[in-house]
Amino acid sequence: MNKVVHKAFLLWDWEKEAAWLNEMSRQGWQLKRVGWCRYEFEQGEPGRWQYQLEMLQKNDPDYIAFLEDTGIQVVGKLFSWVYLRRENDGTPFELFSDTDSILRHMDRVLTVCYVIGGVNLFLGGTNLIGGFPHTLLNLGLGALICLGALPLARRRHKLAQKRKMQE
Repeated sequence: MNKVVHKAFLLWDWEKEAAWLNEMSRQGWQLKRVGWCRYEFEQGEPGRWQYQLEMLQKNDPDYIAFLEDTGIQVVGKLFSWVYLRRENDGTPFELFSDTDSILRHMDRVLTVCYVIGGVNLFLGGTNLIGGFPHTLLNLGLGALICLGALPLARRRHKLAQKRKMQE
């Protein structure tokens, strides 16, 4: 039996999205396909799979092959995001082995947030001069994205400080 769920997650909430996918797995719904705010599940053994997401800097077949060699499967891709799963062996499914790799991942997410937010702010400012109808939409969306990414930026800053103190 298959089930389709429409659900939206914000760009900086990949950990919440992964937690939700893992909860669906515990309920016996295993991710089959992913699309824009669309998740297709198939019924299976509860908790069989663990899920994780990663924003890739570029499509790197060697990295994907490395992941597959370690027993990780690619369930789907959406823009720069790759949806991964592995069989549940009772240990946490962690993609990042050290602080630097976590920081690099956060940097990739923040860069995309700030580019999308910045472009919308720029377009909103430009539209303000010309009196175009999408001005408030661009300004609001740009502000929302930039402000929404601030908690991730703070977390990244604290993690970087912690790393410096440990050196």
